[in-house]
Amino acid sequence: MPRDNPRYRVPMSSEVRRLWIPGPAGRLEAALRLGEGDACAVLAHPHPMHGGTLGNPVMFHADRALNRAGLSTLRFNFRGVGGSEGTHDEGRGEVEDVGAAVQWLRGLLQERPCVLVGYSFGSWCAVRYAVAHPEVAAVVAIGLPVRTYGFETIPELRRPLAVVQPEHDEFGPPDEVRAVLAGADPPARVDVVPGATHLLPGRAPEAATKVVEAVSWCLPLSSGGGGRPGSPPPPRASRPA
Repeated sequence: MPRDNPRYRVPMSSEVRRLWIPGPAGRLEAALRLGEGDACAVLAHPHPMHGGTLGNPVMFHADRALNRAGLSTLRFNFRGVGGSEGTHDEGRGEVEDVGAAVQWLRGLLQERPCVLVGYSFGSWCAVRYAVAHPEVAAVVAIGLPVRTYGFETIPELRRPLAVVQPEHDEFGPPDEVRAVLAGADPPARVDVVPGATHLLPGRAPEAATKVVEAVSWCLPLSSGGGGRPGSPPPPRASRPA
């Protein structure tokens, strides 16, 4: 099989650029990939007190897959994690960290549509920030921890919301997640990773594929139906898994 045949080329992700961005409690360590599409994504990692960092395997694979689909992406470490300054703030200041990352990336990219992608604790922070900030085009949550945190503000989001949920998630089985999302408008999408638990051991690439599908579904809704260069067409969302 010819290696230079365009039919068989695997889309490549761009070079990762390690950098620091200004945050409300000091510098935040971050990793940037620039894409050719006209949208971007900020990725928020799991709980810092349980080992969550921007290098989490699910975050890494989701970041790379989104970049290969055309998005510019920014992962960052919450305050007090890795090279980021500050100390853990139990989810209060971390919402401000999300905002710092969103504003920095949108400023860099001339305010392209921005999707928040959060995993577990990161999804809780992402939802709370997005509810109060309409410049966020959509939210994609991985492992939404509905048994651990309150998500009462979801009906106030009023923007596309998609969830990639492990089938056996200890912090939020899919049926409980669907119940929490019942008030979402527009209706939320839930995709299930069969047989997986919350940490998605060995399933990060599969979860990343579902994140790309979720983002591709969200963005046309947020823009009123237009597509986005550099991504696959949005999947049908009438009956998500």
